[in-house]
Parts: sequence; structure tokens; C-alpha cells
Amino acid sequence: MKNSGFIWWIGALVFAGIAGVLTLSLLRQNVASSEANVNTRPVVVAVVDVPFRRSIGEGEVAIRDLPVDSIPEGAATTLDQVIGKMSTVDIYTNEPFLVQQLVTPEIVTQQVALTVPKGKIVTAVPTTSRLVSNRLVRPGDHIDLLATFEVEVMREQGGGPLPTSVGLLQDLEVYAIILPVANIDEGADAVSGRSEGGVFRTSDAEGQSILLAIDTQDALAIRHILDVGGELDLAVRAPGDDTVANVVAVDQFYLADRYNIQLVRTGASQSAPFIP
Repeated sequence: MKNSGFIWWIGALVFAGIAGVLTLSLLRQNVASSEANVNTRPVVVAVVDVPFRRSIGEGEVAIRDLPVDSIPEGAATTLDQVIGKMSTVDIYTNEPFLVQQLVTPEIVTQQVALTVPKGKIVTAVPTTSRLVSNRLVRPGDHIDLLATFEVEVMREQGGGPLPTSVGLLQDLEVYAIILPVANIDEGADAVSGRSEGGVFRTSDAEGQSILLAIDTQDALAIRHILDVGGELDLAVRAPGDDTVANVVAVDQFYLADRYNIQLVRTGASQSAPFIP
């Protein structure tokens, strides 16, 4: 009786094992069948967050199979539809690119209103900067805007205009560049020979300008400095540098204090001839 009971338990365990194997096999078949029945399609998605108004690079996109039901209408299906284009909206990681939201850089810069951030205005700022005329600044670069203008200063020895230089605005993105025809060859990149979006030509020899998206108040400050005869220049920032420096206005008193220059001189020092 003991042996028959033991044999019964062995048989039950064997049958249970066989049933488990069969069940697992059926589950795997059902999962495989379910996966096979899912209708997918390859689309182009972002592998990182892609901000609008910037050319999309090859390393920022990938082709992935997504369920058809989750693919929005107009999703890009080839890399050629996306790489080198600009998006008119922000694209987030794993989000498909929509063809209707992609435009060429030339279209973006020609239709400036498409990409103006909310609360900003785009204005053309005239500049004689050699960084611009020598093609060392490109659309998309970030710059600081510098200004020099005269300020009427009241002093004990009498008032008068005092030239002052300030760091006017910091970390501005160059939307586009306007160059005189003499400084550009049919819109071609002087280095690579390729057409460059965001660069416009003008027949005005003094029409060199950059387009900036700024606050209205900042635009008025620029306009006033130009209207009173001030001069503007710019400095290029390193990519990704968004620091804001605490700059101090520079005038003759600042220079005298920094370099220990005596502004008031008397006696012989005042009349002594200059000897180089």
C-alpha cells in the first residue's frame, strides 16, 4: 500500500509537470501570435528633445516600428524627410516627426513670424562687426550685444558728454543675417560652397545687419542708442554657454580706477611735452 501511494504521487507530479510544460508552450504561442498580429509601421522619432527653429541633426533621430493605431497622420517615414529640416514646434524624445511641421531653414528665416517666441519681436540690428562681414557668425549662434554711446554727465568742473560702453544684452540668438552683395556669393557658404539658410543679400553697401528676437523694451533701447549716434558691436558665445555676466559700464573713470590713471594733473605734468 505504501508503494502504491508513492507511485501515485510520482505519477501526479509527472502529469503536473507535463501539464505545466504544455501550458507554458501554449502561452508562448499565444504571445507570439499576439505580437505577430500587432500592425506596426516604421516612422522617424526623436531620440532626444529637439527644440524648434534649429536644424535637425542625424544623431537626433531614428526609425522605429510603432503600432499603426498610435502613429499620428503625417508622420515622417524616412530620414531624408527630417534631417536638415527645422521643426516649427518643440519635439520631445520618442515623439514622431510630422511632415507638416517640418520646413527648410530658408522657409523658416523668410517667414520669420513662424518662429518668433511668444512675447518677443524680431528686429534688424545694423552692425559693422567684422565677425559678421567675415562670415564668422552664422544663424543660430548666440551673441552678446555691446554698445558705446555718449552720456551727459554733470561734474564739479563742468558737464559734458562722456563716452560710455556697456554690455547691452546677453545671450541672444542670431535669427538671420543680412549681408551686402559684395560680402556674399549667391547665398553660398564661403567655406563649404553650400547654400546657407538664414543669410539674405542686400544691394545697400551699408545694410549689414543681424536679426534678433528680443523684448520690445530691449528693441527700444537699441533703437535709441542708434538714433543718438551710438555704435553697436557683438561678441560670439561658445555653444551652450547661457551664463549671464554682471558687467560694469566702462567710461574714462572706470579705466582710470582700474589702471590707476591720474585724471587730474597739475604743474609741470600738465605742461610737459609728450615724448614718444
